[in-house]
Amino acid sequence: MRYKAGKTNVINPDINSAEWNNAEWAMLTDTGWVEVKEPIETKFKMLRGPEGISIMMHSTEKNLRAEITEENGHVCKDSCMEFFFKPDPWSTKYINFEINPKCVAHIGLGKDRYDRLHIEEDRKTFDIESIPNDGDWTLKYYIPDAFLHKYFENINYVCRANFYKCADATDHKHYTAWAPVEVERPDYHVPDFFGFIEL
Repeated sequence: MRYKAGKTNVINPDINSAEWNNAEWAMLTDTGWVEVKEPIETKFKMLRGPEGISIMMHSTEKNLRAEITEENGHVCKDSCMEFFFKPDPWSTKYINFEINPKCVAHIGLGKDRYDRLHIEEDRKTFDIESIPNDGDWTLKYYIPDAFLHKYFENINYVCRANFYKCADATDHKHYTAWAPVEVERPDYHVPDFFGFIEL
């Protein structure tokens, strides 16, 4: 899987900015390990700006769950959209952003699901915006280069990443991915299956 981010000269365009017209949508089509009666369509866009990266995701999930309120809590139990990112593809580490409809974020750093450092960065850094509706949900946030450089030496033009959608504790439990994860049980922490992102 490969995606080319759109370009913008605007630092951190907001969720309704016309700058998002510079990026193409990409669909999460790997439905993974659990089938649901009504398919949940999820897609993403990325913008590469002068000082950081902007992410937008959209889902058609109904009956959104948003009960986790503790930062770095188990937001994957809620309706959750996720971005796992290796800005330096030669690094052994990747960073994961997992966010629920209330803008509560779980952010971790490490080499696999067991070796994770919870990132306590002020969430204002990421300017998380969420528009949850009955039947769909749009999420946008910003990842400054300065933040990434705290943990990665390089931000390469070609990076590794994956996008996910899940909702573990709902009555419509599901797991969806952009780049297929070819393992037997649900597991997003498998960087060998990350796709390629051109910034």
